[in-house]
Amino acid sequence: MKIKNKKIDCGSVFVIAEAGVNHNNKLSLAYKMIDEAAKAGADAIKFQTFIANKIQLPNSTKPNYQKKIRGKKYKNIIEELEPSFDDQIKMMKYCKKKNIIFLSTPYDNESVDFLDKMGISAFKISSSDTTNHSFLEYVANKKKPIILSTGMSNSEYVDVAVKLLKRKGIGNNLILLQATSDYPTPNDDVNIRVIPSFSKKYKIPVGLSDHTSDDVASLGAVALGASVVEKHFTLNRKLPGPDQTSSLEPKELSQWISKIRIMEKSLGSDKKFITKSEKNNLTMRKIIVLKPMKKNTKITSKMLLTMRGTKNGILPLKSNISKILGKKIKCNIITAKQFSWDMI
Repeated sequence: MKIKNKKIDCGSVFVIAEAGVNHNNKLSLAYKMIDEAAKAGADAIKFQTFIANKIQLPNSTKPNYQKKIRGKKYKNIIEELEPSFDDQIKMMKYCKKKNIIFLSTPYDNESVDFLDKMGISAFKISSSDTTNHSFLEYVANKKKPIILSTGMSNSEYVDVAVKLLKRKGIGNNLILLQATSDYPTPNDDVNIRVIPSFSKKYKIPVGLSDHTSDDVASLGAVALGASVVEKHFTLNRKLPGPDQTSSLEPKELSQWISKIRIMEKSLGSDKKFITKSEKNNLTMRKIIVLKPMKKNTKITSKMLLTMRGTKNGILPLKSNISKILGKKIKCNIITAKQFSWDMI
C-alpha cells in the first residue's frame, strides 16, 4: 500500500513526526514545526482535527499525565487547542511546499469530512477510537488508507476493529500501530513483541506509536518488522500544552530519525552472504602444507595445517580435505607452503 507517494513496507520505514496540538493553534509555530520535521527527514507530520464540543463532556476527568496543568478543566484545555480549519488548509499547502506529507487525526465526523474534502492522503485514528465502531465505519466510508493506533485496547478489541475495517474494504489499506496510552510510556509497558504477532495474524503493515522518552522502543520495533513509527515532537518542551513535556525537541527528532534510518539499513537481507566490506578483510584459515616432503609422497592429515594470513588459498572444508588426503604431492616441499590444487 501507499500513502501518497510513499510505499509502506518493512524495507522502508514510514516515519511520522507527531506534532499533535503542540503548535498551540499558532500558524507560525505550525510552520516552524513543519520546517523542523522536513529538515529531520520525516516522511509525514501529523496534527489533530477536532471540534471540542463534539468530543468532550464539560466535567471530563483529566488523564493522569495532564493533571500537572492546574486551574483548568480538561474541556477548557481541549477548547483552547481546538484547531482552525482555515489554518489547516494553509498548513497542508505549506507541507506540500516542503515535500512532507500532511496528516491529521480526526475525532468527529465533521472533522473527517473536512479532512477528506481537503484531500488528506490517509486518516490516522486515535487509540481512543479503536472501540468507537460507528466512527471507524464513517472514516472507512471515505475509502482512504487508515492508520489505527491500539492503545487502551486488548486483543479482542483490536481483532473486532480490524475485522470491521476489512469488511468495509479497508483491509489492503490498513496499518495497525501498537501503542501504549501513557505519556511518557514506561519502557516495560511498550510491548513491542506484539508487532510481529499483529503482522502474522492480520497480514497488514504494522508499526509503533512510540510515547516513551527515549528511542529504544522505536529501534526495537523496526528490528521486529515495523513499517511505520511515530513520535511526538515540539519546538520546545517548555511551551505550554499537555503534550509538550513528553515530546522530542528538534535536535532529538533529527537524531531519532537518523537512528531509525541506520537500523533500517542494518536489517539488510534475510539471506546470509559475504558482504562487500568483508571481502576486503577475508582472513579465514587456509590449508598450509606443513611437513617437508619429497615429490610423490602420499599426503596424510599430519602433513597439513590451517593458518590465517592470506586472502587467497583453499578453505579447510571437509569436502576439500577429503580431496587432498591420499593424493601424491607433485613437487618437493622444503618449508611450509600454502596449498593449491596444482600441487597434487
